[in-house]
Amino acid sequence: MTMYADWASLQDEIQFDKANRSVLHKFPNTVGKDVACSVVKHIAQNLSITVNTCDPSNLESHSEVKWTMEVLCYGLSLPLSENDTIKDCVNVYCEWLSALTSPKLSVPKPVTEDPNPYAQDMLHHLLNLFVPRAGSGADLVKRQALMCHRVLRTIESVAKESAMLTRETWETLLKFLLAANDSLLSPPTEKDDTGLSSYDIGDHLCERVLSVLFELWLLACQKCFPSPSLWKTFRKMCIYWRHHEALITQWHRVNHALTARLLKFMYGPDYPELVIPDDDGVSLVPVDMSNDCVAQSWFRFLHTIQNPVDLAKPELISQTPMFLRLALESEVVVDPRQHECLNKLPQIFYKAMRGVSIMVNAFLGIAQDVKEENMLTNMSFQPSRQSVMGPPTPPGQRKSARPLAAITAPLTQRSSKASSALIKSSAPTPQCLPGLLSLDSRLPLAPGRPKCNSILHLFGSWLFDASLANVKIHSVHKNAGQTHRRTNSLIDQSRPTSLSIDSSPEKTSHSDNTYEAGRAEACGTLCRLFCAHKTGEEILPAYYSRFYFAMYYGLRTDENMSGPVLSNILFNSCDLLRVDLAGAQILVPHILNSLELVLHDLTPKFRLCEQIPSVELRKACVHLLLSMLCLPQHFKDLEIKDILSNENVPEHTISFISLKSRITELLFKALLNETDSANTQMLLGGLMLLIQDLALCEEADHATIQPPQHEEQTDTDPHTDASQTSILSNGSTDSSYTESSYHRLHTQSHDNETAYGLFGQATSLVCNRLMASWKGELSTALAAMELLSGLAKVNITPPNMLMCKRTVKWICDFIVFQCSRPAPNHSRDLHSMIVAAFKCLTLWLVEHSRLLYDKECLHNVLEVVELGISGSKSQKKSSDTGTVSLKFGKDEKSVYTQNKASDPPKFKGEKDLMPASMRVKDAAEAVLTCIIDQVGAFPPPCGPESLFSLLDEKSLLRYAKGTGLPEHGSPFRYFVLDNSIIIGLLEQPLGNYEDPLPTVTALIRGPFGRHAWTMQLRHSPRINKMSSSKSLLADPGRPLPMENIGTHHVVKHKYFPDSVDKIPLTMADKSIPTLDSLVTDVKMQSDLDKLKRQIEQQTQFENNIGRRSQVEAARRPFPNPAMECKPPKLCQEFQTARLFLSHYGFLSLEALREPSNSSLPPALVMLDTSNTTLFSDIELLDNIPSRDSDTVHVFYVKTGQKQAQDIVTNVSSRASVQPQFLEFLHSLGWPVDIGKHAGWTGHVATSWKIMDQDDASDSDYPRGTGGSVYDGRQQVLYWADVMSEVAFVVPSIDSYNRYLADPQGDKSPQFMKRSSSVTLTKPRSLTQESVDKMRLEAPGSPTDAPVMRSRRGRQPLMMGLDTKIFVVWLENFEDHENFPAGDLLGVTSTGLEHHSTSSSLTLPKAPEKDVFIIFIHALQNGLFRIHMQGQTGKLTMAIPLVDGMVVSRRCLGNLVRQTAINICKRKRLESELYQPPHVRRKLKIQEMVKNYQMKMEAPDFYTALFQDACKE
Repeated sequence: MTMYADWASLQDEIQFDKANRSVLHKFPNTVGKDVACSVVKHIAQNLSITVNTCDPSNLESHSEVKWTMEVLCYGLSLPLSENDTIKDCVNVYCEWLSALTSPKLSVPKPVTEDPNPYAQDMLHHLLNLFVPRAGSGADLVKRQALMCHRVLRTIESVAKESAMLTRETWETLLKFLLAANDSLLSPPTEKDDTGLSSYDIGDHLCERVLSVLFELWLLACQKCFPSPSLWKTFRKMCIYWRHHEALITQWHRVNHALTARLLKFMYGPDYPELVIPDDDGVSLVPVDMSNDCVAQSWFRFLHTIQNPVDLAKPELISQTPMFLRLALESEVVVDPRQHECLNKLPQIFYKAMRGVSIMVNAFLGIAQDVKEENMLTNMSFQPSRQSVMGPPTPPGQRKSARPLAAITAPLTQRSSKASSALIKSSAPTPQCLPGLLSLDSRLPLAPGRPKCNSILHLFGSWLFDASLANVKIHSVHKNAGQTHRRTNSLIDQSRPTSLSIDSSPEKTSHSDNTYEAGRAEACGTLCRLFCAHKTGEEILPAYYSRFYFAMYYGLRTDENMSGPVLSNILFNSCDLLRVDLAGAQILVPHILNSLELVLHDLTPKFRLCEQIPSVELRKACVHLLLSMLCLPQHFKDLEIKDILSNENVPEHTISFISLKSRITELLFKALLNETDSANTQMLLGGLMLLIQDLALCEEADHATIQPPQHEEQTDTDPHTDASQTSILSNGSTDSSYTESSYHRLHTQSHDNETAYGLFGQATSLVCNRLMASWKGELSTALAAMELLSGLAKVNITPPNMLMCKRTVKWICDFIVFQCSRPAPNHSRDLHSMIVAAFKCLTLWLVEHSRLLYDKECLHNVLEVVELGISGSKSQKKSSDTGTVSLKFGKDEKSVYTQNKASDPPKFKGEKDLMPASMRVKDAAEAVLTCIIDQVGAFPPPCGPESLFSLLDEKSLLRYAKGTGLPEHGSPFRYFVLDNSIIIGLLEQPLGNYEDPLPTVTALIRGPFGRHAWTMQLRHSPRINKMSSSKSLLADPGRPLPMENIGTHHVVKHKYFPDSVDKIPLTMADKSIPTLDSLVTDVKMQSDLDKLKRQIEQQTQFENNIGRRSQVEAARRPFPNPAMECKPPKLCQEFQTARLFLSHYGFLSLEALREPSNSSLPPALVMLDTSNTTLFSDIELLDNIPSRDSDTVHVFYVKTGQKQAQDIVTNVSSRASVQPQFLEFLHSLGWPVDIGKHAGWTGHVATSWKIMDQDDASDSDYPRGTGGSVYDGRQQVLYWADVMSEVAFVVPSIDSYNRYLADPQGDKSPQFMKRSSSVTLTKPRSLTQESVDKMRLEAPGSPTDAPVMRSRRGRQPLMMGLDTKIFVVWLENFEDHENFPAGDLLGVTSTGLEHHSTSSSLTLPKAPEKDVFIIFIHALQNGLFRIHMQGQTGKLTMAIPLVDGMVVSRRCLGNLVRQTAINICKRKRLESELYQPPHVRRKLKIQEMVKNYQMKMEAPDFYTALFQDACKE
C-alpha cells in the first residue's frame, strides 16, 4: 500500500470541467458580447464599490440569478480588450461572495439565503479570468493580473473569515485554485522573467496564485481536512508546475512553518526554535490547529512535489503534455528538454535541497531564522550558463570566477548587516555576498534531537539521490545498493527508496556539474546528519553504505570532481572520524586525498563555495587531519577495505601504517603554508601529538633508532660552532656539535619515519617559522613555545643533541630580536612572548643539561640572560651588527639583530639597568638562577616534590646540641642581605659534629627558595687518610730530635763589595779621622789601654758563663718542661655568625650604611628576633613556593548523569568506572601521601609542609576505589618539573558532603590520618605558643588554614591565580552539554580564593564561564576524543590538545597534563595582577625587612655581633 493508492485522482475532472462554460458560448461571439456588456454594466451600477448607497438587488428568484450568472460567466471569458466588462464581472462576483461572510445590500436574496451553491458556481465561472489570452499586449496582461489579484484576495478573505463554508464549497474552492494554477503554470514560460513587461500572465501571478493555494490548502486542513483524492490530485498536478521556482518557494514556506509547529509539541518549548517570519508564521498556520492535524498536514505537504531530486532531471520535468505540445507546435524547440525555461532548474533544484537542509537542521536542533536563510539562499546562486545537454566543461577549462555557493547557513551565525543587504531583483545573479561561514560560530546540536535513522527515514532518499545527481557512476556500482527496505505505506513506490542507487544511462554517461549546487547542499546536509551521530546510536547498515557511496563520489579529486561538493563535504565533516560511525575508516584514503588537495596550497586550485572562506575550509581540513594523526600507529598493519573503487583501477592493498608518511608530510606542508593564527595553533598541537605518540610507540616497542650518520655541511651560517666543543660528560655518542645551516629544512623521505628524524624536522620547521612569520603574533608564538617546551620533554633515543643546540640558539635569537625591536613596538603582548621564550629556554636547559658543557651554547644563553636583566649586552659579535637571512620555502626575510650595547665591553657595575620590562627582567633572573641551582641537578635529592631544602628551624634544632626547643627566644640570628635574602644563622654545632670547630648552620631564604648549609672553619681538608682521626684539633706532640745536624760551613761574610776600595775619597770622606790616626795619637793612649782591659775582662766572664751553662744543660732532662712550647687551649666558643659575615664579605662599614637619597635599607640588616610575629611571617614565606602551582580536578560522568552528587559518587568504586579511566589517572602523575608530601597538594592548608612522619602501608589506604582515594584527604596525584607543579584531585562524595555542610568554603579539607579520623592541624613552629596567642586574639581566622592575610591593614599577599581546570571523562559524549560545572565548583576549592580577598568577606564563587574543561570520551576504536570548553581569547587556546582532536591511549595523560599546565601559563600571562613566585617571595622578604629591621649604628651592630644569641 502506498500513499493514496486506493484513491482516484481528480485531475481529469478539473482539467476537463465544463462548469465554466456559459450558454452564451453557444451563440456567436458578437451576440454573447452584446448581451454580457449590457447586462453586466447595469448590474455593476448598483454595487457598493461604485455608489455610496446601493439599492437591493432586483434579482429575487433562483432562475433569475442563474440566468444572470450565465451572462457573468461569459463576460469573464471575453477578450482582454473588453476590460471594462471583465472588470465589472469581477466586481459583481467579489461582492456576491460576501454572502459567505457579511452579505451586502446589492447581493441577490437567493444568494444571501443559501450562498454555498452559488459560491461554488461563481468559483467555476471565475476560472475563466485565469485563462491566458493569446496575443494580448503587456498593458492588457497587467490589467488582467490586477483583476486576478482582486479575486484571489476576495477568495482568501472569504475562506479565512467565513464560518458557513460546507465541505462541498471547500472542495470546490480547492479545485478552483488547482485549476487556476494549472491553467497559469503548466505551460512552459515563453518569456524570461523580466517583470511586468512580460506577456505571460503566468509570470505575473505565479508567486501569488501559488501562495494562495498553499495557504488556503493549509487552512482547509484545519477547517475541513481535504479528502485523499484531493491530496492525490494536488501531488499529481504539482508535477506539471515544477519548472517554476515559486512552487519550491511556497512548498518550503509551508513546510518550514509546519516544521516549526511540529518541533514545539514533539520536543517541547525548550527545543531550539525554527524562527518563522511574523508575516508567515501568524497567517500561514492557524493557531488553533491541533497537533495531530499539524503532523498529518506536515507529512502530506512534505511529499507534495514528490521527489525533489527530479528537478535535476530536465528529461523528467519536460515530460508533461504542455511541454510536448509546445515541442510539436514550435519550430524552434525540437526537444522539450531544450526549452529555455528549464535553464532555471539548477537554481530550483538548489532551492529545493536548501529547504530540505533547513528542515534537517531544525530536527537536529540547530536554531535558524527562516527569513534570513531564504535571503541568503536567494543571494547565493548564479545559474550555470552551460547548456543542459552540452558536455561538461573539463575542470581545468572552467571559469573559476563563476560564483556558485552551496551553503550550510544554519550551522553558523551571520552578521545582520549581510543578511539585510538583500537587493530586490528578479534576476538570478546575486547582487552582493552575504555573511561568510565560520566553524567557530557553529551552533550546537540539541541534546534531545531525534536519532539519525528517524531523520533518514524522512529525508534520506532525497538526500542520497541528490548527492549523486548527474554523477558518472562506475559500472561496478550500477547494480549496487538494490537492497529493499521496508516501505512506508504513505510513500509512493514510484519514488526511489533511500537504499537504491539511480544509475540511469543519462546519469552515467558523464558527470554533469550543472546541478552541483544542489548536490553540494545535499552532501553537506548528509555530512551534518551523520556527524550528529550520538554515542551508542545505531544506524541502519544500508544508510551507512549509501552515505559512504555518496562520500566516495563527492571526495573525488580526478577530472570529474566538483569543487563546491568537495568543499561542502569537508566543511561539514569535521566530526566524521570522531563520532564512532561504523566503517568510517574506509573513507580515510579518500579524505586524505582531498586534504592534500586543500592544504598543499594556501589557495585551493578548485572552485569553492563562495560562502565558505578558504581559511575556514582549511580549518575544517585541519580538524579532519587531527582526527587521523593517531590512526597509523594505532591500527598499524590493518588493511583498509577498498570497496568503493572503480573496477578498472588495479587493486592495491592500503594499510593504515602505509598512510603514515603521507599524513606526516601533509601536516608539515600545512604548517609551512598556513597563515591563519588559529589554524596554525591547531597544527602545532597536532605536531606535538604526532611526535609524542611516535616516541612513546617506539619506546614501548623497544625500538633502537640510530640517528642519521650523515650531516650535510654545505651551507654556511654565522652561528656555526667554530669551537667544535666536545660533549662527553654523560657518555654520549655525539662527539661534537657539527653545525649546519639553521635555515635549511630537511625534507628527506626517511626523516619523518622515526621519532628522531621527526623531532629534528619539527624543531627546524617551527623555529624557522617562528622567526620568519610568527614573531609578531602573540597566540601563535605562545603555541610555538608550548610546542618547543613539550618537545624538550620528549624522550628521544638517542637524543638529537645537535638539534637541541640549534633549538636553544633559535630561542635565544628570538629573545634578542624581540628585545631589540624599536620602543614603539614594545607592548605587553611582546613582553609576554619574551617571558614565554625564557620559560621555554629554562625547560630546554634543564632537560638537556649537557648543552651547557658546550662553550658557544653557554655563551649564548648567558648573553641572552644578561640582555634580559640589563637591557643590553656587554659585548657584541660582528654578526650582531648585520642582518640574519631566514630562508625556507620560497620566502626570504631579514631579521635585524642590532643590540643596545656599545662597542667597548662594559662590566656589570658600569651598565645602566634598562630591561625591556620588569616582567622580562624577572624571567631572565629566573633562568639564571635555574642554571645555577637546577641545571644538571634536577630532580634534587628530596625528589621533584620540592625545590626547597626540607630542613627548617624546627628540624635543625632537633639535631643541635641541647635538649630541644628554647623557651626564651630563638637561637637563630636573622640577617637580610641586599634586601632580598634572609639568612638564619645557628651558631650551635649540630649533634653529629664533636670537633670544637667554628661551625655555623645557615638557613638561606631567597626569592628562589630555602636552602640549608652547614659550614666549618677548618685548618685541614677532609681527606680519606685522615678521616679516621677522631679529632683534627688534638695536640700533635713535639717532633723527635734529629742527631744529624748537617755540615757546618765556615763562611766569611763580606759587608762591602771588593770594588769599594777603588772608589776615590772625597773631601767629605776625609773629614772623619781614621782609626789608625787615633791609635798613634799619644794623647789617647791611656784611654785606649783602659778600654782594652775592659774588653778582656768581659770576654773572660762570658766564656765562664757559657761553660757553666753547658754543664747545667747536660744535667737537665730532655725536653725541658719549663722551656718547652705548648699549644694554646682549644677555643670552645666562637662568634660564627660574625665570622660567616666577615669571611664572605658581607660585614663592612659600607654595608651597614644606609644608601643616600634612597628609602632602601642597608645591604646588611639584622632582624629583631624578639618580635614573635617574625616566625609567623617566616612560615608564611616558606608557604610561598618557588614555582607555579596548579590544580586539576578530575571527574567521571556516566551516561545520562546531570547531578553533581551522582557524578562525584562514581569514583567510589572501581566497578563504576571504565578501566581506561584508572589507567588515565595514573598517567597524569604519581600518587603522594598528603601527610608526607612536601609539595603542592591541591589546597594551601596541606601544601609545602610535612605533617606526618609515620610510614604507611598499603593496608592503610582504601582499596577498590575508582579514584576517590585521590580526593585530597589522604592522597593526590602529583607531577612536577623545574617550573611548575600540578596536583590532580579526584573529588569524592565525601568532598561534596563537606561542601554542602560548609557552602562558603571557609574551612580547608580535612587531612585524614591513616587508620583514624583525627583531623590534624598544621605542625607547630618554633614559637607556636605566640602564634596560638595571636590567633586567639583574631577569632575570625580559621584555625586549620595558614593566615595568609597581612597584618596592620596591608594588602593581602598575592598567592597567584586560581585557574579552574576540570578534566571530565565522559561515557556518553553528548553529556558534555549538561555537565554541571557550576554545581561542582564548591568541591574544587584550593584555598587560594582566601588570598585574593579579605578574610572578612565571604568566598566569591567563581563564574562557571571561567572554568576550563577538557572532556575525554573513549571511542569504540580505542582512541579518545577531546572536547575543549572554556573562555575563548587570544591567550586561552593552549596546546597540544585541540578541540576535536583524537588522541591515542599511550599519550593521553601526557597531553592532558601539558595542556592543563599551558592553560594556566597563558592565564598568568594574560593577567595583569599575576606575579611570579620569586617576585612574591622577594616582596614578602622586603615586607619583613620593613617590619622587623633593627635600626642601629655601626658600633651597636658590631657589639650585637659579639653578644651571644639565646641558648639553652
